[in-house]
Amino acid sequence: MRVVLVRPRYPGNVGAAVRVAANFSVAELALVEPACPLDDDPEFVRMAMGAEKLVTISSTPTLAEAVADCQLVIATTSTRHRDPRAIHTPAEARAKMREAGAEAVALVFGPERGGLSREELRGCHLILGVPTNPAFPVLNLAQAVGIVLAAFSEDGSVVPPPPDPMDQPATHEEFSAAITHLEEVLLSSGYLDPHNPARVTDQFRRWFGRTVPTRRELALLHALAAHVAYLVNRSKPKS
Repeated sequence: MRVVLVRPRYPGNVGAAVRVAANFSVAELALVEPACPLDDDPEFVRMAMGAEKLVTISSTPTLAEAVADCQLVIATTSTRHRDPRAIHTPAEARAKMREAGAEAVALVFGPERGGLSREELRGCHLILGVPTNPAFPVLNLAQAVGIVLAAFSEDGSVVPPPPDPMDQPATHEEFSAAITHLEEVLLSSGYLDPHNPARVTDQFRRWFGRTVPTRRELALLHALAAHVAYLVNRSKPKS
């Protein structure tokens, strides 16, 4: 499992998140566009308490790069509805993870101010929220990381992955490539509104994302898109 912090602002929060990641044996923590330097920052060092020696910390310019090799990407959010999909509890998201047999999982946390954007939420498979007091739902970043990791660690059993790699969950990069391929073909066929193709393709993304598709299922999606492109080209009048 990988913890991903998007645009964190405070070194102390990053240090505390690194510490709790080490508490729950999470070996990777990725920072996306960090707004705070960590090199020898006293607050980071004080809050990490040496956990930075146990957790590999990387930095990337985009969320897509941070989760490209993950099979399941779970975004965390407060109860603010920036995405029309259902907000899962940590227990429900953990059940989805086990059902899919996903081994490479990213838990994505937004910045302290404002949380994840609509675009960032859209790029993730599932949305997760920690049930809190509706009158005061916003958690501190490091607290949220700790609560979610604790919930995911309650049941340590893992469903063995299918032996055939094609039947294993696809990576986020493979999933995004399939959706992009489908969108390009549907645009060229005239099915999508060229001024707002995301109105429909976002629905496909949510639909397929709920199932955590396998590589074989995405291969079928690519094949379907390729066949639609073939039919469109065949129907065009020849010059």
